[in-house]
Amino acid sequence: MEANGICGSDVESFLGKDPTFPPDDPDRYPRINGHEIVGVIEDLGPKTKHRENLNVGDRVAVNPVIPCGRCVSCSDGRHHMCNGQRFSPAIYGFVPMRIEPGLWGGYSTHVYIDPDTVLYPFPADFDPLDATLWNPLGGAIQWSILTPNLKLGQSVMVIGTGQRGLACVAALRAAGAGTIIATGLSTDRHKLDLALEFGADAVVDVETEDLLEVVRQHTRGDGVDLVVDTAPRTTRTTQQGIDALRAGGTLVNVGMKTPTMDGFPIGRITSRNISVIGAANTSIAAYRTAAEMLVSGRVQLRKMRTHVFGFDRFEEALQTLQGRVKGAKAMNVVVTPTFT
Repeated sequence: MEANGICGSDVESFLGKDPTFPPDDPDRYPRINGHEIVGVIEDLGPKTKHRENLNVGDRVAVNPVIPCGRCVSCSDGRHHMCNGQRFSPAIYGFVPMRIEPGLWGGYSTHVYIDPDTVLYPFPADFDPLDATLWNPLGGAIQWSILTPNLKLGQSVMVIGTGQRGLACVAALRAAGAGTIIATGLSTDRHKLDLALEFGADAVVDVETEDLLEVVRQHTRGDGVDLVVDTAPRTTRTTQQGIDALRAGGTLVNVGMKTPTMDGFPIGRITSRNISVIGAANTSIAAYRTAAEMLVSGRVQLRKMRTHVFGFDRFEEALQTLQGRVKGAKAMNVVVTPTFT
């Protein structure tokens, strides 16, 4: 292991709020968390077809989904929709240690890589800390470009300016989107400012500004073509997104919400021909594109990385990402298998 970015889901796991498992599941722990994995191949078993060009010493990023390689989804490259996995959840950082060999997470010195796992090589001189940003960028490409089939010049509103929302802004700008609007809270001012640097045309503090008025001003009153909602837990943003869409627009929901939503506006969705798409995980193609964009320099997310911690400061790393460290202004936080 060289580096592993901290995801909000990791924080929830360490707090015992683990939406991936039933709350009374006795087998969810112990486990090694961490799914934004970058490291160097130390040992290599018999090469599979998709690893013919990989060798000991190569730096790689690890696709977090452990696919079966045999179901219909896997056969056409949609490993993120695999339904034939040997255990569940088959995602690095979420596999309990009771499943051998137990080394399934990136907050460690070594990780076991399943033979069906897809790896993405990075050049030897590429900063592994920057390589961890491949994970949020891959998700951004999937959710804001591939899943909604983004067309050149379409207007987009990105709800939420966490690292995934910011990565969406950068990916959309690189892909040729039209007007991009990013939203956040008053405490997100530093993130909203970075969204402007990454290519947003306008940002909205939803606690002090009229979101729909800003959308109308930037879309001649029509509404945006696409909304990407990255905000977790709350369904209030779902309603905001639907209200901001033009007729025929699309809402892609990324952030994990509460199980149900009171007052879901099904009538408005029908009458205005709105599409609502759920987007979980990331395809091989999106991750591959993310790696290529980072290596080529077409997308640069380095300014998003605010903190790097070694193992001995892991609790501080979690608190920093949570916003519990005064003045930290965290966005992307990375853990390395070192002591600092």
